[in-house]
Amino acid sequence: MIEADVVVIGSGAAGLAAALAAADGGAEVVVLEASARWGGSTAVSGGQVWAPANHRMLEAGFADSAEEALTYCRTVAPGRDEVLVETFVRTVPEVVRFVEERTPIRFTPVPSYPDTFVELPGGKTARHVEVSPQDLGDLGDLSELVWPAPFFAPVLTNQEAMETHLFAGGPPPMELIGQRMSAGVVTLGAGLIVGLLHGCRKAGVHLIRDCRVTELIRDGDGRVTGVRTADPLRSVRADRGVVLASGGFEHDPVLRAQLLSGPLTHPVTPPVQHGDGLRMAGLVGAALAYTGEYWSWPAYQAPGRTWPDPAGTAQPQLAVMERSLPHVLWVNPVGRRFVNESSHNCAAAFAELDPNTHHPRNLPAWAIGDAQFRARYSVAGIPAGTPAPDWLITAGSLAELAGLLDIDPKTLEQTITRFNAMAEAGRDDDFQRGRTRYEHAFGDPSAAHPNLGPVSEPPFFAVPVYPSAVGTKGGPRTDERARVLDWSGNPIPGLYAAGNAAAAVFGPGTFAGGLTVASALTWGWIAGHDLTTA
Repeated sequence: MIEADVVVIGSGAAGLAAALAAADGGAEVVVLEASARWGGSTAVSGGQVWAPANHRMLEAGFADSAEEALTYCRTVAPGRDEVLVETFVRTVPEVVRFVEERTPIRFTPVPSYPDTFVELPGGKTARHVEVSPQDLGDLGDLSELVWPAPFFAPVLTNQEAMETHLFAGGPPPMELIGQRMSAGVVTLGAGLIVGLLHGCRKAGVHLIRDCRVTELIRDGDGRVTGVRTADPLRSVRADRGVVLASGGFEHDPVLRAQLLSGPLTHPVTPPVQHGDGLRMAGLVGAALAYTGEYWSWPAYQAPGRTWPDPAGTAQPQLAVMERSLPHVLWVNPVGRRFVNESSHNCAAAFAELDPNTHHPRNLPAWAIGDAQFRARYSVAGIPAGTPAPDWLITAGSLAELAGLLDIDPKTLEQTITRFNAMAEAGRDDDFQRGRTRYEHAFGDPSAAHPNLGPVSEPPFFAVPVYPSAVGTKGGPRTDERARVLDWSGNPIPGLYAAGNAAAAVFGPGTFAGGLTVASALTWGWIAGHDLTTA
């Protein structure tokens, strides 16, 4: 058995931040990662961090304060634990500074990425930061180091992608991409993980891959003192405590069926989140909360695209262009629109039930677009202007398309006729699509309206849109020190949780991109710091 002060389960942003903070406090730390790759969901994320009043945005001239951020949180996420919300808001700027001081990471603002509800009280246009390009150094081949990025090689920052309108048909900066690929640098979530790994190695953290934890060890007084693993020789005794940072349970079909309050069939995270932390916490008496919630998103599935895991698990992709750009709309099984497609929380509409059948009212859902969309934008990973593959559903008329989708052609035509009239007028009277700065940020600034355009020119296409998530939100309840609580509200000695392995502080929806990564970094840091200072 390995001896240490602290053991961290998981190597995403939460786990590595916890390890780095604990090591900085003088602890001997072991990180156990269940898979052969580091970084979990963080590594395939955009990597942006929602950090109100952080020093980088303030230096860049963007005014903000903790009080304004708290006003925003109370407005858009009412009913959550006020102590935890305030702890996060007041701590995340400190975490941004800490990461910069203890790793090669330098954060830069992302002024093109506004708060989801920036128009509401406390909302701001520039609270996100992201890592500058990170050098892989001697960490090894990126393709074996972390899980593969979803859209393109992670060599451009979020700000660069948004400034060049890459997702809206803008030309990619090929010279810059080539320079960075040749230099061996990475950005986005992969860059964040690379920077944190460098920091952890420098701090003396012991990093172990391919080591799945199976059980928490407790002493006679109920204190958590270590973990057992599938390989008994790599079990760890941890004198100070254990941090659960193993992610959520979106890849466990049993837990999904038993706990989630809505449909989730196509998670976009790497296939490593099986609810290990939730199960282990439950077995030692942890109180669980928000198990029905998840960080919902829409997704598509390109045939044949899989993760590089032994099971060849399907790898869905987030639907971004297919919801935000002109000349596309979504319809439900009866051919009607049902949501503001370009809203950040659009996938919440998949959970709506038909009261007569108790089946999801809006599934299956279809993204329907036309030749104008195909000429300018990519769809389901198919580049703009390229021939449609056999699996893309196409038709020369709306009536023909309706037949292929088993939708009443008259209803579909009525829906699209109404949508086209509103798109021509530049105003969605049904669902208010395209009225917020968040939506405009992901639209096409060169179009007559960034998010609206008629679907009128054949051939037409249809892509199934699936209920997806970038993680679940349910897990053990924690206090302001990231300590796991039992059902009486008392801390379980020696046990901490952070990231998607803990009950989410914010919900039920989302109100900022990068909120998951920010939460993971902050509560991971709080856990590691508390383990060496309490």
